[in-house]
Amino acid sequence: MSDRSVTQQPKSSFKGKIIMIGCGSIGQAIIPVLGNHLDGIYSRTTVLSADEAGRGIAERFGIKYIHCNLTPGNFKSTLKSYVRPGDILLNLSVEVSSNDLARFCAGQDVIYIDTSIEPWPDIFNNPMVELHNRTNYAIRVQTLSLAAELGKDSPTAVMDHGANHGIVSHFVKRALLNLNRDIKGRTSKPESREEWANLARELNITTIQISERDTQASQRPKRQQEFVNTWSIGGFIDELMQPAELALGTFEKKRPKGSQEYGPGCGSIFLERPGASTFALSWVPSIGSFQGMLVTHDEVIALADYLSIREDGKTIYRPTVMFVYHPCDDAMLSALELEGNGWVPQTARRRLGPDIIEGMDELGVLLAGHEKNAYWYGSQLSIDEARRHVPHANATSMQVVSGAISALLWAIKNPRRGIVEPEDLDFDFCLEIAEQYLGKMVGEFTDWTPLEGRGKYFPEKLDVKNPWQLQNIRSRQWYGE
Repeated sequence: MSDRSVTQQPKSSFKGKIIMIGCGSIGQAIIPVLGNHLDGIYSRTTVLSADEAGRGIAERFGIKYIHCNLTPGNFKSTLKSYVRPGDILLNLSVEVSSNDLARFCAGQDVIYIDTSIEPWPDIFNNPMVELHNRTNYAIRVQTLSLAAELGKDSPTAVMDHGANHGIVSHFVKRALLNLNRDIKGRTSKPESREEWANLARELNITTIQISERDTQASQRPKRQQEFVNTWSIGGFIDELMQPAELALGTFEKKRPKGSQEYGPGCGSIFLERPGASTFALSWVPSIGSFQGMLVTHDEVIALADYLSIREDGKTIYRPTVMFVYHPCDDAMLSALELEGNGWVPQTARRRLGPDIIEGMDELGVLLAGHEKNAYWYGSQLSIDEARRHVPHANATSMQVVSGAISALLWAIKNPRRGIVEPEDLDFDFCLEIAEQYLGKMVGEFTDWTPLEGRGKYFPEKLDVKNPWQLQNIRSRQWYGE
């Protein structure tokens, strides 16, 4: 266990400009952090935002703030007025196409970074769009196609490098090394994707959960028809209304009913139901087991692909990967209310900030199936620790900031790597930067399984011989008509 403070490291010699799109919870939180790592950066930073929410904080640091709304029709002409070769475009917005921005940056010799792969508006929440086209998988396929088109020597574009997707991929690698040490007695480190995949198979990792429990609480309780959350409410509503997605591993005996595979043998599926009403069980060190929502996230597909092993055109090893998320209690109530409203968003929205009085965001990865059952590794970031770094931030936003700032510094050192995902980055470098803002880093074994307490009071269809089967992990089972 470790609890690291911001260390005095030499600041980057980057001389270009940063053009930041969006200044919501993450943008406002990263502004004070930029100066910790980039000398004289504020006079070379411009914010382009569709609202006025971040103007006060930006201008307090001497950052130029432009109120503008980027659209498919104007983003190229607008951005050409601000970016020059060698600059960085840092996209912290929602509903501005990541792929379109990455393509634009490649043509301008500009580094691109974002914390989430976003489409233009009216995709994820549009019933007129086919279900499979409302998934993260569909957007990621477009990203990978663009990466192949632009090539590996194009300007670096780090896609999807926030907390999750982002830092959690580095948590997985750190956890695999810890398990290799504790189970196999080895200290060697893989050097390629194939070696990481072989290590996961040798350790018999059957299931990887991105496991997050947010306990931050406000002094002001949620009211009826108010959506409360610790981060972007629009972004969270999109996730809740998207189909639940996960990667199905080679260990699984059956595919869930009502699920569809994106393509024959691809090993990734979506359910014909929203993440907001699909529940699963997970575990974190502070409180033990919990029930969360099986919401879509890019890392569940990317990590499974990264750790897959194929021979003769057939997948012989692939872990099941999923994201189990219990947001802060008021956000969970908001999600239930949203569904009860028939998916009509609440009339009022409130993002928690200064009104938070207690709690933490506990974000990590649970690697299961090995001989010691399960191992959790990740960040326990309290609201007090988050505010020590940035007084106006919360724990959730600081975890995303840790991913964004580490990606930015990595990209400066690697300016021509083409489009890359978090799994492609140097995880040691990224964690060295990120851990300064992540509070306590915890690694802990557990003998808990999703069978605990199951089938005792009501009948359930469980595989008691294989605790980590997906059918056991999914909760709220009901077989009536």
